[in-house]
Parts: sequence; C-alpha cells; structure tokens
Amino acid sequence: MPRRTRTIHAVVIALMAAASALWSPRSALAQQKNDEEYTKQIKQFLRDPRISTELVDHLPASNTVPTPLKHFGHIIGAWGILDKSDDMNRYLAAIAKAAPGRAKYWTIGKSEEGRDMSVLVIGNEETIRNLDKYKGYLAALTDPRKTTEEQAATIVKSAKPIYWITSGMHSPEKGGPEMLMELAYRLVVEETPFIQQIRNNVITMITPVVETDGREKMVDNYYYNKKRGTGEGQLPLMYWGKYVQHDNNRDGMGQFLALTRNIEKFGLEWHPTLLHDLHEAQTLLYASTGTGPYNEQLDAITINEWWYLAENDVMEMTKRGVPGVWTYGFYDGWVPNYMFFVAHAHNAIGRFYEVQGYGPDTSTVRITQSREWFRPNPTPPVIAWGPRNNTNIQESAILFALSRFGKDKELFLDNYWKKNQRAVQKGKDGPVYAWVIPATQRRKADAADAVNELLDQGLEFHTATSAFKAGNVDVKPGDYIVRGDQPYRTVADIYFSIQRYATGNPSPYDDTGWTFQYMRDLIITPISDKTLLTQAMTPVKAHVTAPGGVTGSGPVIVVEHTGDNNLITFRYKLKDVKMAAAED
Repeated sequence: MPRRTRTIHAVVIALMAAASALWSPRSALAQQKNDEEYTKQIKQFLRDPRISTELVDHLPASNTVPTPLKHFGHIIGAWGILDKSDDMNRYLAAIAKAAPGRAKYWTIGKSEEGRDMSVLVIGNEETIRNLDKYKGYLAALTDPRKTTEEQAATIVKSAKPIYWITSGMHSPEKGGPEMLMELAYRLVVEETPFIQQIRNNVITMITPVVETDGREKMVDNYYYNKKRGTGEGQLPLMYWGKYVQHDNNRDGMGQFLALTRNIEKFGLEWHPTLLHDLHEAQTLLYASTGTGPYNEQLDAITINEWWYLAENDVMEMTKRGVPGVWTYGFYDGWVPNYMFFVAHAHNAIGRFYEVQGYGPDTSTVRITQSREWFRPNPTPPVIAWGPRNNTNIQESAILFALSRFGKDKELFLDNYWKKNQRAVQKGKDGPVYAWVIPATQRRKADAADAVNELLDQGLEFHTATSAFKAGNVDVKPGDYIVRGDQPYRTVADIYFSIQRYATGNPSPYDDTGWTFQYMRDLIITPISDKTLLTQAMTPVKAHVTAPGGVTGSGPVIVVEHTGDNNLITFRYKLKDVKMAAAED
C-alpha cells in the first residue's frame, strides 16, 4: 500500500473509531461513574434482593447535580427517616438550578394553608429549550376544530407526550414522594441508553406531594411518636389536609379542594398525555386497569391504553424475577370522582399504582397470594420489607412505563388526537348534540355556580342570543348551552349521564351516583335536535352571574326560598339584618 494511501486509510480508521466512540450507546455509560457511597447504601437498606432491577441498583455520580444523599443527608429508602414537602421542593429546585438544560422547576398553586405545590419538568436539552413549542403541539392535538387531519399527522411525528407523575395525596402513604426525589435525579443525570431514550422522547413532569399540608402533619406526627417511650401509646394522625382526609381523592368532580383545582388548572394549560398517581394500599405493586364495569363515557381507546401500559409493567418486572407485580383484580374503573379522572375527562390517560407501604420502619410482609393470569409471579409467603424495597419496586415500574411511553410516543399522541377528534364528531353525529341549562330556572344561582365550576374544568359554554326551539325545548335568551361538538364534551358526557349499574356486577369500589342535575337539583336538558348547532349563540368567556335583582317598592323585601346554596351565604353576609321566615 502506498504511503499516502496508508495515511488516508489511517485517518479514516481514526475518524471511524472517533465516530464509533461518539455514537456508541455504551460510550457515555463507560465514562459515567456511580456514586459509590449512595450505591453501597442502596444495597445496605434493601431487605430482599428480589425487589430490585438493573435500573435502580445503583445511582450515577454527578459533579454538578446534588444527590438526594447530599441534599437530605440520607439516601432515599433509608430506614426511619421522612422528609417534608418544602424540603422536597427545595431539592427539585436545586436539580433544575444545577441542570437548567434538562430540567425546569415551577410552583403550580398554593394549598389551603399556603404551602406550594410544585412540578419538575425533565427532558433532553432540545426539549427543555423548546418547551413552548411542544406545549403548542399538544394544544393543537387537543382541538380538531382548529387542526386538520394532515396537520395532526405531521405534529404526531414531531411532538413529545407528557407523562405527569403525582404522589402524596394520602398523607400516610409515604413512599411515592420520597421515591420521586431519586427518580428526578436519575432522569436528569444518568447517561445509559435506557434513560437517554426517555429524556429524548418524553416530557416527564413530577409533582411529588399533592397534599402538602397533610405531608407536613404526617411527618411531624411520625417523629413525635418516635420520641414517645414504650407504653406511652401513639398519637394518631388526626388531620391530613385542612379539611379532608382520605376522601381528598374523591374531589375530582366537585373540585372543592385547592389540590384538585391546582392539578386541573395546570393540566388544562399543558394538556398532559398521561397522569400517573402513586398510592400505597396493595401488595406488592398493583398497576391499575380495574375489574370493570368501566365508566361508560370513557373512550374505548383509553381502556385499551390502561391495559397496554399495565401489562408492560407486569411483564418487565416479572421477567426480572420481581414478585408481587400485578393488575386487574383491584378497583373497577366505574366512578369518575378520583383526581386522576381529570385526565380521562379531557381525553388523556389516567392511571395509578398501589404499592406495599414505605414504612419508614422495616417490617415483615406475611401474605398468601395466589398465582393468577393477572399475577404471574405472586408475593412469597414471607418477605422482609422496608423503605428501599418500596422505592425500588415503584421506581423500576415507572421507568419501564416511561420507556414504553417513549418508544411508542407516536401511538399515544395519535390516540390522544383521535380521542379528541371522536369527541367533537360525537357532537355532530348525535344523538346528543348539546345540553341546555335554563338561566332563569328556580335554582338559578346554583345553575350559575355549576356553569362556573364546569368552565373551570375546561367545558365550553355559550349563551343563546335570542329565543328558539330545539326539539320540544324552548330556549330563552341568556340560557346556557353546552355544545356537543367540542373536545371536552367528555366532561359533560360523564357528569350529565344517568348511572345504570347492573345488579349482576360485583359491588362497586366506590359510590355509583353522580348525575349532576340530580345531585344539584338543576334542569339540564340533553338536546337531540341538530339544528341547535346552527342557532345564534355567544361564547361564555368568563364566570357568569345569575340574573336577578330587586323589583317593586316598599319597606319589606321578600326573598323566595328556592333552595339555592347562596341563600345561606346571603343570610351570613347580612347577619345583622333582621329576617323572618313566613310560616304560610
């Protein structure tokens, strides 16, 4: 070989070697070291080696981003230690500050007692740099009235889905918020091909504590009891949030709590593709699908997505020998009052985990669990349990879910588009084209309150600009109209439907009655006359006020007792005014 040719050949080989090193999926991994002390303590605090995967048996080191050990003074899953929500928020903010190219930290609202709810957004550098662009893509896929089929097909190939993880709603369920601290660090720092694929393809959002008031009380309660001597008894956790304990996860429809309203408002702004809520009430990890009957107003695509994701989690965990991961045999999917149903009502995916408790003290789990088609690797009869077990099992499962979401991002984005498209088309095809709520009905103040609450949940309203007849319904000027040809008609379908729970079904997991007009004693009439859609109407842009006023003259004002909730408000605001009730 001539000298010049040998030189060129050597240069080519060198360039190929450099390119290979640059693009090899193991090159970054080979360069990245583990945090030796953190990794050592993972093994130290894990009480059963079966409750682990290759994803969580180590923690990568970083020269810039603080580990949970550095920030909190302990690893996640250390025994006998709990952290408060404010400190967790400070840690997420510290991650975003140390890695601004891969994470952003925001607060999304206050609790009743003034504590911050937060979200950490994680993606690769290109994603974080162009967050507003990806936000716009999801908004476009939400509204088929503005986006064409051709535009949607292009967006699906360019957009990235949002996977929003929430936890800490039920204050005694301690592990989810702790685990999310480590997950946030891992997603930002780790350079394995597995994690890179998630960062490149998914916008991960983490809200570690939903019930921030209750988290503070729970942690204080734990440490108070820890100091009490043997035989002194334990002080129960009497209060969680300011108003509600376990049923704060039954506020998805009424939305009386700040935590629900904050989640709803942020969701309506960002259009997350999936909302995943973490709980602790089953052994060892349950991925939600439900036994049915499923809520009849949900798009069938959503139900298939539940199963697709749950079976992915069970398969990936089971093939690694992790016991006690299952689906199906808990909960049903019928009642829409849970917080994660705010995703379903807006044509996204809602799901949840139930995990064996965090502790934070160690325990021994003794249970007899049968092997079933939905539980191929049941929990052993006796298993040593602790906080690190809890961290490992749910962090691993979520990572497998995020990975699947990233690999199939176009599938989930296209599904989201189609669900919105089908909702709009449903309003064009009937049989229900709209709903009319008379503005001057007897309980007109409650009717206005209902309209305002549903406006806050994303449902669009119009008011009739003139009188017309729709079928056998006389519509008056000012009456409220919910058009059926809107993406979020699913909200109306769910809330205004009449429940007919078949007696042959097992007892439902929760209450079965929620029909809006029955619960609130309002007139809400479905319209089966398509001509309503062509009538003159004006969009409602802000909260409405019930029509009213004082008529006539004289020294006495008579207020009709309509049963409106506002009558109580009226009485208390005018507490010093003498009032009497007519006996006849």
